[in-house]
Amino acid sequence: MSSDIELTVTAGTAKFDPEDPRWLDEVATLNVALRKEVGTLSLRGVPESGAKGAVEAVTLALGSSGALTAAVACFRAWLARDKTRTLTVTWTDDQGAEQTLTVTGDHVDQASFQALAEAAGRRLGGS
Repeated sequence: MSSDIELTVTAGTAKFDPEDPRWLDEVATLNVALRKEVGTLSLRGVPESGAKGAVEAVTLALGSSGALTAAVACFRAWLARDKTRTLTVTWTDDQGAEQTLTVTGDHVDQASFQALAEAAGRRLGGS
């Protein structure tokens, strides 16, 4: 039986301050690409350890393996543009446990999103 998988995605950088307008533009570019390729997304603030305030996170509800493939393609393209970028992706696996994957721009390869792809494949019914 197929079931949506919800991903929470937080973008990071070693290059810019989180409030730098240039960084905010870069994150907005990722959000536009995700919205175009995957569909609806929601933005919310999540607390960040050791920082004042919250970091903006994107939540995606993916209902098919095609949507997951599109999201991962967006993640990979965005990360490849700057080696100082990171994406932290969090989801709940089919056992109910929260899983987290962090990928950096300087370590994006075919296997980078393998754990997410496998978990989503199981959750989405192997489709």
